[in-house]
Amino acid sequence: MLVIFPFALVTIAAVLGPELPPALPAPAAQTQAAEPREALDGIDPVMLVQGKEVQGKNEFKVVRGRFIYLFAGGESKATFEKQPEKYEIQLSGMCARMGGGATGNPSDYFVYDGKIYIFGSDDCHKKFAAAPEKFLPKPAPPMPSAVDALQRGRMLVDRLVAAIGGAARLDAVATYVEASTQTQKRPGGEATVTTKAMYRLPSDVRVERTMTAGDRTMSSANLLTAEGSWFVAQDHVYPQAPEGKASAEQEVMRQLVPLLSARHSGDFKAAAVASATIEGVPEERVRIQRGPLDVTLGLDKSGRAHSISFVGRGTDAELGDYTIVLEDYREVSGLQLPFSERAIFNGAPDDLRTRRLQSIAINPPLDAALFQAAGPVK
Repeated sequence: MLVIFPFALVTIAAVLGPELPPALPAPAAQTQAAEPREALDGIDPVMLVQGKEVQGKNEFKVVRGRFIYLFAGGESKATFEKQPEKYEIQLSGMCARMGGGATGNPSDYFVYDGKIYIFGSDDCHKKFAAAPEKFLPKPAPPMPSAVDALQRGRMLVDRLVAAIGGAARLDAVATYVEASTQTQKRPGGEATVTTKAMYRLPSDVRVERTMTAGDRTMSSANLLTAEGSWFVAQDHVYPQAPEGKASAEQEVMRQLVPLLSARHSGDFKAAAVASATIEGVPEERVRIQRGPLDVTLGLDKSGRAHSISFVGRGTDAELGDYTIVLEDYREVSGLQLPFSERAIFNGAPDDLRTRRLQSIAINPPLDAALFQAAGPVK
C-alpha cells in the first residue's frame, strides 16, 4: 500500500533504505510479544517524570499493558497506580515519531512535557527530541452536533452517492480492486512501486506491493479484516498491534467506494462543515467519521467528490494536513471514479501520496485465501 496506503512503508524502507516515511516497524518489531517486557530498563517511571533516573526494584512492580514497570519503593508504586495514564509509556508503546503501528523500544525513552515516550530507532529518538510537537497527534476538533449540520451532512453524502453512480450500483459492489504504479524520487535514486489493493466489502482488504530500487526488489502485503491486521513478507506473517490495525483502517477505508459503501453502518457519522475553495474549485464540505476514520470530503457544484482531507504523516513522519485532489473521473461498471489523486501536504505538493491508477475493477472474483493471514505474497 503506497501513496494513499503508506502504512507498510517502514517495512519496505528497512530493506531499501531510510528515505521512505515511516509508518510501521520492520517485521521483527511487528510481532506482538507474548509476555510483557520490562520498561525503561527498570527505571522508576514516576521518578523519571520528575527528572530523576532511579532504578526500580523487583519487589515493587506493576504490569500494565505490554510492559512491566519497576519502582524504587511503595510510595512511588502507589502514585503510579493512582494515575497510571500519567506515568506509563504513552501512545500504547508505539514509536512517538512514527505513530500508527510502529512499535517502540521500551529501553529507548524520552520525557517530554511530563510524559514518557519510546522509539523504534535512534534516528526516531533524535528527530522527535528536536521537535516533539511535529510528531505528536493533537485532539481532533469535535464533530458538529447541531441538527441542521447533521441533516445537511447526510444530504451531502446522498449527493456524493448520486454523483458516483447511484445507491443501487454502489450498494451492489461486493469486491473492488484497484492497481497503480508510482515512481518515487529518493536521495539514492528512483524507486518504482506497483500496488494492487483488493477489497472484499465491508471490512476485508489486502494490499500487495512490489518496490524496486536499482537492483533491489521487495514484495509484501498488508491484510486487514474484522479480526485483525497483518503484514506478510517472505512467507512470514506478522500480526499488528491494535494501533497498527487502526492506522491501516484509516488508510484503506478512505477510498470513495469503501467509504461511501459504509454509509449505512451504525458507526458512520456525517456532518456538514464550512465550505472552502480548494485548488480554485468552490466546495461544499462534509466531515465523515467511522471508527478510527476521520475525513472531510469536498463536493464540486456537480456533487462529485473533488477533494478528500485528513490529518496524516508526511515524508519525515511529521503530522500535518493532507488534501487529495480527485481528478480524471472515468466510468467503471456504471460508477464514476477518479483515476488521478494529487496530494497536497501543508499547502505544498506531495509526491508520496500522489498517484495515477492504471485500473479499477468492480466485483471481480477474489480468492478467499487472499484474506486469510497465511495468504501468500504474489
